[in-house]
Amino acid sequence: MISGFYERIVGTSPPPEPNEPKILCVGLSCLDIVQICKNYPKEDTDQRCIDLRYQRGGNASNNCTVLSKLGQPCEFLGVLSNEQFSQFLQDDMRSHKIDFSHCPIIEDIGCPKSVVLLSLSTGSRTIIHHNQSNAEIKLQDFEKLNLEDYSWIHFEGRNISEVILMMQHIEAYNKSLTQKEIEDSKECIQQPITISVEIEKMKVELLDLLPYADIAFVSKDFAKSRGYTNMSETLKCVSKDAKTGVTIFSAWADRGAMARAPDGTIIQSPAYPPRKIVDTLGAGDTFNSAILYYLNRAKLNSKRNSEDTQLHVNDIQQNYNIESSEKSQTHFINRLVLQEAISFACKLAGAKIGMQGFDGLNKIYKNFL
Repeated sequence: MISGFYERIVGTSPPPEPNEPKILCVGLSCLDIVQICKNYPKEDTDQRCIDLRYQRGGNASNNCTVLSKLGQPCEFLGVLSNEQFSQFLQDDMRSHKIDFSHCPIIEDIGCPKSVVLLSLSTGSRTIIHHNQSNAEIKLQDFEKLNLEDYSWIHFEGRNISEVILMMQHIEAYNKSLTQKEIEDSKECIQQPITISVEIEKMKVELLDLLPYADIAFVSKDFAKSRGYTNMSETLKCVSKDAKTGVTIFSAWADRGAMARAPDGTIIQSPAYPPRKIVDTLGAGDTFNSAILYYLNRAKLNSKRNSEDTQLHVNDIQQNYNIESSEKSQTHFINRLVLQEAISFACKLAGAKIGMQGFDGLNKIYKNFL
């Protein structure tokens, strides 16, 4: 059920305010060549596909697409090129009202591409990715941003050493806000930026990002690569590497999703599958984006209603397993907000796999209300 709290925040779906801060998604934008097959092809066979389409892909890029469909001002930050496929990506971002004005554009590096095989019989998606240049955003690109423009910054777990530097840059900015508030002896108008990260690939080094994240999304593939057998075990084990007050999400497809609240409470939601599975490509990105959207709305709303969403400080125990002494910027997340967010995300992700692409999400979102 979408609660009264959710309706109070976004129920009327008003247009964003001109000065509303954006959600920034940092990572990859690539060209997806999607082939829809009746059945997944056997090796060394010749088979016709039922349909074929080109679309913009990449986790961070998809996050922006979903956020835009929900009416959230957003920006993509990733390396682009000047070749024709990259121009297609840029045109598509413009059509979705996604800001990419700070993306470095490098000549002659090519465009990352993925061939995606969608099986109608099972709903599976098989991705074969190619990225010749492996060009990634660096700290020097990130430092050009005006951080006052953002309420939330989300990172794909990619070029880890550079992402850590970017996260530290945000931490320094957040500390400057706290210092300004102390010096002025009054409430700071600018809210600290919330940092989230996606731990998706099966690389143990991704755990190095957790001490700097306020929100973490841990994929089923990563969890299984660490030997975790369920969502509850995933949340318990991953929290040992995270900073105090972190919120962690673990979504396992048809098993639904679980989340660990800042005070350690476990929240869960069942999956909401459609009558027929059509396209699972981007389902995880839809779930993550729905969480970003919902919690960012709660954060902005908490500025006006701090008592409703404030956690009791005594409920949060310091994590002594990591070197960082920082606490997460998650004061706006309580158990009710988290339950509503994860339920909303599971419903939206379930609706997404019942349709092709993301184009119908805005209608589904309105129907939920």
